[in-house]
Amino acid sequence: MKRYALGLFAALALFCAHAQAYSIPVPDFGRLERELRLKPLQKAQFDIAVEASQRALMSVALAGMQVKERLANEMAKPYPDLNVLYRLHEDVMFLAAPNFRDAASEWERLYRTLDQRQLDAARRFLRDNLGTYLPGAI
Repeated sequence: MKRYALGLFAALALFCAHAQAYSIPVPDFGRLERELRLKPLQKAQFDIAVEASQRALMSVALAGMQVKERLANEMAKPYPDLNVLYRLHEDVMFLAAPNFRDAASEWERLYRTLDQRQLDAARRFLRDNLGTYLPGAI
Protein backbone atom coordinates (compact mmCIF):
# COMPACT_ATOMS: atom_id res chain seq x y z
CA MET A 1 0.00 0.00 0.00
CA LYS A 2 2.87 2.38 0.80
CA ARG A 3 4.41 1.73 -2.58
CA TYR A 4 1.14 2.53 -4.32
CA ALA A 5 0.72 5.73 -2.30
CA LEU A 6 4.29 6.76 -3.09
CA GLY A 7 3.68 6.04 -6.78
CA LEU A 8 0.49 8.06 -6.75
CA PHE A 9 2.27 10.96 -5.06
CA ALA A 10 5.09 10.81 -7.63
CA ALA A 11 2.58 10.75 -10.47
CA LEU A 12 0.70 13.74 -9.10
CA ALA A 13 3.93 15.68 -8.60
CA LEU A 14 4.99 14.88 -12.15
CA PHE A 15 1.58 15.85 -13.48
CA CYS A 16 1.70 19.20 -11.66
CA ALA A 17 5.16 19.89 -13.04
CA HIS A 18 4.03 19.07 -16.58
CA ALA A 19 0.84 21.08 -16.23
CA GLN A 20 2.84 24.12 -15.19
CA ALA A 21 5.34 23.58 -18.00
CA TYR A 22 2.61 23.45 -20.63
CA SER A 23 0.76 26.57 -19.58
CA ILE A 24 3.00 28.79 -21.66
CA PRO A 25 1.72 32.32 -22.10
CA VAL A 26 1.89 33.52 -25.69
CA PRO A 27 4.08 36.63 -25.91
CA ASP A 28 2.72 39.87 -27.35
CA PHE A 29 4.71 39.87 -30.58
CA GLY A 30 2.76 42.93 -31.72
CA ARG A 31 4.39 44.95 -28.98
CA LEU A 32 7.82 43.78 -30.13
CA GLU A 33 6.98 44.62 -33.73
CA ARG A 34 5.97 48.17 -32.77
CA GLU A 35 9.11 48.61 -30.68
CA LEU A 36 11.39 47.41 -33.49
CA ARG A 37 9.88 49.68 -36.18
CA LEU A 38 10.75 47.22 -38.91
CA LYS A 39 11.53 47.89 -42.55
CA PRO A 40 9.57 45.83 -45.12
CA LEU A 41 12.26 43.16 -45.61
CA GLN A 42 12.75 42.88 -41.85
CA LYS A 43 8.99 42.62 -41.40
CA ALA A 44 8.81 39.60 -43.70
CA GLN A 45 11.48 37.74 -41.70
CA PHE A 46 9.90 38.88 -38.42
CA ASP A 47 6.60 37.31 -39.49
CA ILE A 48 8.38 34.05 -40.34
CA ALA A 49 10.14 34.00 -36.95
CA VAL A 50 6.90 34.72 -35.09
CA GLU A 51 5.05 31.97 -36.96
CA ALA A 52 7.87 29.50 -36.20
CA SER A 53 7.70 30.47 -32.52
CA GLN A 54 3.95 30.04 -32.44
CA ARG A 55 4.28 26.61 -34.06
CA ALA A 56 6.82 25.63 -31.41
CA LEU A 57 4.55 26.81 -28.60
CA MET A 58 1.63 24.97 -30.18
CA SER A 59 3.67 21.77 -30.31
CA VAL A 60 4.26 22.03 -26.57
CA ALA A 61 0.55 22.57 -25.96
CA LEU A 62 -0.30 19.54 -28.10
CA ALA A 63 2.31 17.44 -26.36
CA GLY A 64 0.89 18.60 -23.03
CA MET A 65 -2.53 17.37 -24.05
CA GLN A 66 -1.03 14.01 -24.99
CA VAL A 67 0.77 13.84 -21.66
CA LYS A 68 -2.45 14.55 -19.82
CA GLU A 69 -4.24 11.78 -21.70
CA ARG A 70 -1.44 9.26 -21.23
CA LEU A 71 -1.16 10.13 -17.55
CA ALA A 72 -4.90 9.70 -17.05
CA ASN A 73 -4.83 6.33 -18.85
CA GLU A 74 -1.89 5.13 -16.79
CA MET A 75 -3.36 6.27 -13.47
CA ALA A 76 -6.63 4.52 -14.28
CA LYS A 77 -4.83 1.18 -14.12
CA PRO A 78 -4.87 -0.69 -10.82
CA TYR A 79 -1.05 -0.73 -10.78
CA PRO A 80 0.29 2.19 -12.83
CA ASP A 81 3.69 1.79 -14.42
CA LEU A 82 5.76 4.66 -13.04
CA ASN A 83 8.35 4.21 -15.79
CA VAL A 84 5.75 5.46 -18.26
CA LEU A 85 5.39 8.61 -16.21
CA TYR A 86 9.12 9.24 -16.20
CA ARG A 87 9.29 8.86 -20.00
CA LEU A 88 6.59 11.47 -20.61
CA HIS A 89 8.98 14.39 -20.24
CA GLU A 90 11.48 12.88 -22.67
CA ASP A 91 8.71 12.24 -25.18
CA VAL A 92 7.52 15.84 -24.99
CA MET A 93 11.02 17.23 -25.45
CA PHE A 94 11.59 14.88 -28.40
CA LEU A 95 8.39 16.10 -30.09
CA ALA A 96 8.87 19.82 -29.43
CA ALA A 97 12.64 20.24 -29.84
CA PRO A 98 12.72 20.40 -33.67
CA ASN A 99 10.12 23.17 -33.69
CA PHE A 100 12.11 25.22 -31.19
CA ARG A 101 15.29 24.71 -33.21
CA ASP A 102 13.46 25.97 -36.31
CA ALA A 103 12.15 29.00 -34.42
CA ALA A 104 15.62 29.82 -33.07
CA SER A 105 17.00 29.57 -36.60
CA GLU A 106 14.38 31.99 -37.93
CA TRP A 107 15.14 34.49 -35.16
CA GLU A 108 18.85 34.24 -36.02
CA ARG A 109 18.01 35.10 -39.64
CA LEU A 110 16.06 38.12 -38.43
CA TYR A 111 18.94 39.20 -36.18
CA ARG A 112 21.21 39.50 -39.22
CA THR A 113 18.90 42.18 -40.66
CA LEU A 114 18.54 44.28 -37.49
CA ASP A 115 20.55 47.28 -36.34
CA GLN A 116 22.03 47.23 -32.81
CA ARG A 117 19.04 48.97 -31.15
CA GLN A 118 16.59 46.56 -32.75
CA LEU A 119 18.79 43.58 -31.96
CA ASP A 120 19.01 44.51 -28.27
CA ALA A 121 15.24 44.98 -28.07
CA ALA A 122 14.50 41.68 -29.81
CA ARG A 123 16.90 39.69 -27.65
CA ARG A 124 15.56 41.30 -24.47
CA PHE A 125 11.98 40.49 -25.51
CA LEU A 126 12.79 36.86 -26.31
CA ARG A 127 14.81 36.42 -23.13
CA ASP A 128 11.98 37.81 -21.01
CA ASN A 129 9.19 35.93 -22.78
CA LEU A 130 10.66 32.74 -24.26
CA GLY A 131 14.10 32.45 -22.67
CA THR A 132 13.67 28.91 -21.42
CA TYR A 133 12.25 27.72 -24.74
CA LEU A 134 14.50 29.53 -27.24
CA PRO A 135 17.90 29.75 -25.54
CA GLY A 136 19.67 29.42 -28.90
CA ALA A 137 17.94 32.54 -30.23
CA ILE A 138 19.00 34.90 -27.47
